[in-house]
Amino acid sequence: MRVLGALAFLLAGTAAALAAPWTVDPAQSEIAFSGTHAGRTFKGVFQTWSATIDFDPDAPETGKVEVVVDLSTARTGDGTYDRTLPQKDWLDTTASSKATFASNAIRKGDTAGQYVADGTLTIRGKSRPVTLPFTLATEGDKARMSGRTVLKRLEYGIGQSSDGNGGFVSLEIPVDVKVTATKR
Repeated sequence: MRVLGALAFLLAGTAAALAAPWTVDPAQSEIAFSGTHAGRTFKGVFQTWSATIDFDPDAPETGKVEVVVDLSTARTGDGTYDRTLPQKDWLDTTASSKATFASNAIRKGDTAGQYVADGTLTIRGKSRPVTLPFTLATEGDKARMSGRTVLKRLEYGIGQSSDGNGGFVSLEIPVDVKVTATKR
């Protein structure tokens, strides 16, 4: 869940002189998560999140990203899952309804349009480093980003009491980020 991430889209560095601000188009963007429960695949999305993005594809080291995800808006389309996710052992949205991702570095990947974002994801008061490889395609003032990272849910205390051995819910949760943004 880490969301996190639009996260990746544009991260890192301290010299934001070359970076440009971007505005996310929520209708064309999503932060999704998936996994298995009792052998059955599930997929969900976070319906509410925001991102502050400053990024220049030619100078990624000047970029910075911060993403805030409202964990209480996690939806899978399965009523049982949707009622369970906010509970104390899972996302514990009563204690902390927000997850945050803050970039600390971004670099170009091995081929054109590929990048790697490094940052810190905080869920349930637990902060862990996260790496998000992503692709970015720009056309004029529009950009489309797509990336995936995999979270180890127990590192954030998610489902630790009721399924700490992963017997029912997968221990690794892929998080897919798709962002469409416009340069301001």
